[in-house]
Amino acid sequence: MAELRKRRLGKTNLMVTELGLGAMDTPTSAEGEATVRAALESGVNFIDTAREYKDSEYLIGQVIRTRRGKDFYVATKTFSRTRDGSQRDVDRSLKMLGVDRIDLYQLHDVSSTEAWQQVIQEGGALEGLKIAQARGLVDHIGVSSHSLEVLEKGIVCGEFEAVMLEYSAFYRETEGLIALAKEHDVGVIVMRPLGGSGRTSSIRTKMKSSGQVTDLQPAMLLRYVLSHPGISVAIPGARFPSRVVENVRLASSYEPFDEPQKRDCEEKAQEFLLG
Repeated sequence: MAELRKRRLGKTNLMVTELGLGAMDTPTSAEGEATVRAALESGVNFIDTAREYKDSEYLIGQVIRTRRGKDFYVATKTFSRTRDGSQRDVDRSLKMLGVDRIDLYQLHDVSSTEAWQQVIQEGGALEGLKIAQARGLVDHIGVSSHSLEVLEKGIVCGEFEAVMLEYSAFYRETEGLIALAKEHDVGVIVMRPLGGSGRTSSIRTKMKSSGQVTDLQPAMLLRYVLSHPGISVAIPGARFPSRVVENVRLASSYEPFDEPQKRDCEEKAQEFLLG
């Protein structure tokens, strides 16, 4: 199998595989540890988690403690909105992950104007992450959001080296922000690249119940996102090693969609949404 291609994560200068692992739901499976191992052994070098993802940091820590050397990057997040709270979360993450420093620490789901003001103001969570960075505990700082307005602020304010946003054939509203991030050399991490676990499950269920194979398969949706040159890494979630293997197989061998193929995928996604 060909190796996964890498892209630069904006001004962090980290070279990350364009396919990462979203580990929010990974601990909910009995095969969670095997899933993380499968990702790393397949060449995936970017794993995303968060303090609020139950048992996720612990699970990742159990795996990476057993690996020799460090050929991967871990990103995690804090839901805290205060300076002291974000520093406490950094300390907890270090213990759970079993590492001395964290590659990328993000402010989690800053998706309202109120939340933005809380984290950016004096005494806010951003200040806490900057202190952790000055202490050598965090290398880079990012922000995740579902708000187009907040994402734009995060990209242009100069405080963040990466943003996490939603983008898929089902959700294209962030295309302009991806272009803006490129202008500002801010790395782009794509969450829900397949439209979310519930949607991909619906696609698989529909295929199984009808006995028909549809063009709108998870592989097609992942190829759609990876075809965008402005993103740095897509992080589909996975609970089972088989899903990781499936995603790696596509990501290591795909050819980018041309414009007609992209439009076709978008049309099929809309048709699926309409029923």
